[in-house]
Amino acid sequence: MPRPHTDFLQSQTLAWQPSRFPHLPGCQVKLLSEDPDSGAQSLIVRFPSGWATVRPGVLGTGEELLVLEGALELDGRRFGPDGYGWFPPGSLRTLRAAPDGAVALVFFDGEPAWTDGAPAAGSKAPVASLIDAFELPWMSEGPELAYGCAGRRWKALRGAPHTGPATLLIASAPHLHPPRWCGAQEIHACAVELFVLSGDLLSHAGQLCAGAYCWRPAGIAHGPYGSRGGNLAIVRTHGARFNTELTAYEIALPRAPEYRPLLPPELRSCAVHPWRPQRY
Repeated sequence: MPRPHTDFLQSQTLAWQPSRFPHLPGCQVKLLSEDPDSGAQSLIVRFPSGWATVRPGVLGTGEELLVLEGALELDGRRFGPDGYGWFPPGSLRTLRAAPDGAVALVFFDGEPAWTDGAPAAGSKAPVASLIDAFELPWMSEGPELAYGCAGRRWKALRGAPHTGPATLLIASAPHLHPPRWCGAQEIHACAVELFVLSGDLLSHAGQLCAGAYCWRPAGIAHGPYGSRGGNLAIVRTHGARFNTELTAYEIALPRAPEYRPLLPPELRSCAVHPWRPQRY
């Protein structure tokens, strides 16, 4: 059974749950989606103030992490908001701490099975990649050509979208919309995962606000898209290179699209009404 189609979920509607991961003791999590076959998971993790662990060990799967709030100390380096980490399978974890608390997006590429202790003597553990995404340069020739002329920009955190799986930050300018508020839908050969970090995204399923999450399997038609105030999102592609085909037909994108999320049965109770942030 593949990971279920989720388009879209406002993470604010999920309840915090105690962490069941041995390398994240005392934390709270919100599970965004899970692959029942591989054990891959996407979640939000909340680290309490003063959290720390010196328990060395390795995970048997790859892990990506993006700091949303606060700061994490990872193996002697401090990362605030937009700090990004890629931990290959078998990479050693040592000191990890959140002196003042933190919230992070975490993606496991498979079942996050933890093994205590350092790798055997003489073996070479894979090296983690830790970067400040805020300092990466923007690229203007974006991977989605349909929106490149509208000012969409992107940063590559890991991989390259045109050659294989990748993790990107994608930013859209305010007042983005297709010509005449009508456009073709997009279809990708890869699964695409998206989390809105800031701003708004107008879509065929409604208006996504900061905190919105999508998992879209390969071959699913979606869009067109727009934005009133602009947005920033993290996007992960899975299973194939990121190419975009456009449908021969077009559909309308209202300025206030109807709320029509597509969610697996266990999440439908979270989408009875549209979620909107309180601004005033």
